[in-house]
Amino acid sequence: MLESALSLIIFCFGLTVGSFLNVVIIRGHKGEAFQGRSHCVHCNEILSWQELVPVVSFLVQKTRCHHCKIKISWQYPLVELACAIAYVSGFWILVSESIFVKGQLFARAGIAIGIPAAIVILVSDLRFQTIPDGATLTLGMIGLGMVIVRSAAVPMGTIRVAPYDLATALLGAGILGSLWFVSHGRWIGFGDVKLIFATSLILGFPAAIAAFLFAFWSGGVTGILLILAGKKHLRQRIPFGPFILLGGTLAWFFSSFFFNHITLVY
Repeated sequence: MLESALSLIIFCFGLTVGSFLNVVIIRGHKGEAFQGRSHCVHCNEILSWQELVPVVSFLVQKTRCHHCKIKISWQYPLVELACAIAYVSGFWILVSESIFVKGQLFARAGIAIGIPAAIVILVSDLRFQTIPDGATLTLGMIGLGMVIVRSAAVPMGTIRVAPYDLATALLGAGILGSLWFVSHGRWIGFGDVKLIFATSLILGFPAAIAAFLFAFWSGGVTGILLILAGKKHLRQRIPFGPFILLGGTLAWFFSSFFFNHITLVY
């Protein structure tokens, strides 16, 4: 009962955070300041609190601005719901996964801060093909914290864990950096290079290797399908940030299974 009530509170909190993330994404792309009253991006009318209730206002207004009647992007409710669901999922993972027994306080803080940063990166790259440096830096700081937590859990951990984690992160960033340099940014953006470094630090060795493979496999398959469907052509760059995040998420949960399976096969 208590956990259900906490889940509802966390869900509502996630909706509120998601609403703010929409402001960060849109205003960040336009180079506007984050402070100031919320307004319609089309007619610039100041929005009342009734027009800012996450998800509910979008549905009540029938997906249109109350003032100018222009359709409101589905980005707004989707980001709000995604943030809320991610927060609730993170809460249940913390409750159920023994992996967070050590360093639980940092794990909670990492999830609370990392989820918004990841969502900002995901939506910004999909919509504008840009990865905000601030969000990537946030994930990088969480990654450094994770390296410290993993090192503290192992005797002589700083010597045994940190070099492998750092080397794996540099390897992934080096590969993407080479692709960026050779293609002059046509294949891979430099934001992807910084993002793979940050996510690799969060995951550590060897999970970061699995994440790198998952990202390339999922990105490659998606690219081929889009080309076959006529949605993209070979010279177009597909946002790779979402696949880095997808690969990192899959590796977080399934890297052990992946490496165990590879060991059994070979």
